[in-house]
Amino acid sequence: MIYRIRVTAYTDKGHVFRDIETDSSVNLEDLNNVIQQSFGLDGMEMASFYTLDDELNTLDEIPLFPMEEGKTVSMDKVRLEEVLNPDQPKLAYVYDYMNMWQFLVELLEQSEDEDVRLETPQVVYSKGQLPDEPPQIQFDIKNIDEIFDDDLENFRDDFDEYYDPDEWE
Repeated sequence: MIYRIRVTAYTDKGHVFRDIETDSSVNLEDLNNVIQQSFGLDGMEMASFYTLDDELNTLDEIPLFPMEEGKTVSMDKVRLEEVLNPDQPKLAYVYDYMNMWQFLVELLEQSEDEDVRLETPQVVYSKGQLPDEPPQIQFDIKNIDEIFDDDLENFRDDFDEYYDPDEWE
């Protein structure tokens, strides 16, 4: 199954996002790599995905590498469809814990054709560039909903401006 997802960066410089098409069975490490490449991040820093509840509060961390003794959860062991699906349509992504680049990952659509597969995730639409420095904000990742709540409707409006569902395969 093919997912179309939007990865939105939190910035104070306007809307910055990437739409990515990927097979739902890719692991989160593959998604991590395409996010870093598409936003121009150097890939030299730690990163984590976070599952979210309906109010966008963080639940579980999925780090690039296991961080705690005895824990084995890491991006290479978790498939995208396990944590992002119609029942759980949003994730948070944090890159570089010193600078705290923060992103919202949102499932926009999924294909109905179970036989269609993509070998690697692909960026299909790009808007904006990250500023040189991350926004200087003070907040707890557990309150990510406060960051993205106000702008979600604007991002959906941007999506509607260019995306025609009849053209998506």
